[in-house]
Parts: sequence; structure tokens; C-alpha cells
Amino acid sequence: MRAERLLSIVLLLQNRKIISTKALAEELGVSERTVHRDMDALSSAGIPVYAERGKTGGWKLLDGYRTQLTGLTKEEVKTLFLSPPIDLLGDLGYTKNWQEAREKLLASLSSATSVDFADAQNRIYIDASTWRGKKETVEAFSLLNQGLWEQRALSISYEKYGSTASEREVEPLGLVAKGSTWYLIAAEQQELKTFRASRIRSAQLLPKRFERPENFDLARYWHDSKNAFIRTLPSYEVNLLIAYEQKDMLHNSGRYVRVLDLYESGEDGWLTARLSFDTKEEAAAYIVGFGNKVKMISPTELKKHVWMIAEQALKAHADIG
Repeated sequence: MRAERLLSIVLLLQNRKIISTKALAEELGVSERTVHRDMDALSSAGIPVYAERGKTGGWKLLDGYRTQLTGLTKEEVKTLFLSPPIDLLGDLGYTKNWQEAREKLLASLSSATSVDFADAQNRIYIDASTWRGKKETVEAFSLLNQGLWEQRALSISYEKYGSTASEREVEPLGLVAKGSTWYLIAAEQQELKTFRASRIRSAQLLPKRFERPENFDLARYWHDSKNAFIRTLPSYEVNLLIAYEQKDMLHNSGRYVRVLDLYESGEDGWLTARLSFDTKEEAAAYIVGFGNKVKMISPTELKKHVWMIAEQALKAHADIG
């Protein structure tokens, strides 16, 4: 704790040039006597700090003295100042910590590696939200995060999709943000499971502590779990011809269609497409929307289903015109 405070003093002096004992004490949440002891410790460690007397006096560093992050190039420093997803930092309660860490980093850079933070932030912005804009509410987020860092078990009320909530005792091992959606990775009866955080209706921190699995790798677990989930998704494959001018529509259709293959068909103005949908019904509804800009190839059952939908649409609008 004291080491962190001593570092904070040096960085504050670098940023503000001169600062009074009273101001330092208020900034650090300690007594003025503690500040004087800290200054003695810094001086003994070889940090050129001294007191300037007078009404506008205070503590200063010898002109030209700066701590430096050695080994960092300017290009490497730029990557450290990329704007993080602020919403996700806010969920974790880390926004203030990030801002303070950024200031410390700025203060510790030499003039050769220093960057204009505002300029760097104004050139690259990372938005982790979705186009739908709706953000899920996680009522128990602070408790999930606390249990994760303190390695304490949690009693949670979890509501799976389409069912009622059930009580579970879990050992939190990690939090993962997929877009703007949070997931809790936890062990339940020694089995690793993934819980959608917004479906945790309530949580209680238990006194029971646990040891993290020695070989647990959060990123690897998430990657493997995600791929396993994708393999379980239903897949309905479709082959068709699509008008050349509609090709961009295929790549801008969101999650409902997956383009497996797209190439010249040999027919002037048409492309051959191999697509994948979750169900036959989704495929039919999607294809009907293209009107005469698509020609079905296979499967035959889908061609019949599309024909049926078209007939029903004609009957429903038979009174027009």
C-alpha cells in the first residue's frame, strides 16, 4: 500500500510540478505527518524531491527528473491509449481505475514516447455494443465480480430460457463480454458451466472460499465452449441463383443467413449461392423477400414451401387492383 502511495506522489509531482503538503494529504487520504515521512522515504531512495518555502511553495521534483517506462516505443504506447469499451469498464466498476491508470501512464512517459491522448482517442474508437442498442441489465454484477476476485462461492437464482428460476451454488471463475452481453463462467459441482449474467435474478456471497482449477484458461474455455455451441445450432442448407446486383444483400442480412459459398454461375447477371439457415421456415421467408431476383435450385421441399407462401400471399391480396 505504501509503495503505491509513494509512486502516486512521484507521478503527482511530475504532473503538477509543485504541490503542498496539505493538498497531497487530501489527495492521498493520509495525514500531513505521513506525507512528510513519505518524502523522507523518497529522498532516501534517491528521488530528488525537495520543499520550496513560501506562500506558493510546496513539494517539487528536481527540474528534469522523470520516471520513465523504458523499452516502450511510441507505436506501442499508442496501442495502450486505444479507447476501451467504456460501457464494459463501467459494468465492472473500473472506469475510474482506468482513468487514473491512464494519467499515471501519461506522467511516466518520456518526451520521446509521449502521445497526445485526446488525439489518439479521437482517431480510433471501439464500440462493443450491438446495432439493436438494447443493453441487458445485470442486477447482481458487483457481487459476481466480488466473488470472482475474492474466490468465494455464490448462491445464485438462475432462470434458464423458457423455465423457472432455480437455486444454485457456484464458484465464479471468469466473466466474459460477448458484444455487450456478459456471461459468468463458473464451476457447479466441479463441472464448468456458462451462465448468461442477465438471467441471474439474485446472488448472495457465501463465506465459503475455493481454489481455482490450476490449469483453467478462461480464453481457451470460452473459445472451445463457443465453438461447441455453434456446432449444435440447426443448419438448413440452400442452393440458389441470385441476381448479381443483390449480392451485397447476402452479406448484410445479419444472423439469419450464413453465406457458405458464392461464385459466378455461368448465366449472365446471376451468381450461384450456397446458404445456411437455422430452419426451412427462415429460409423460405428470406427467399420470398427477394421476389424474382432469386431462382431456387435445391432442396425441392423448400421450392415447394416457397411456392406455397407465394400462393398464400396472392390470395391474401387478391382484392387489390
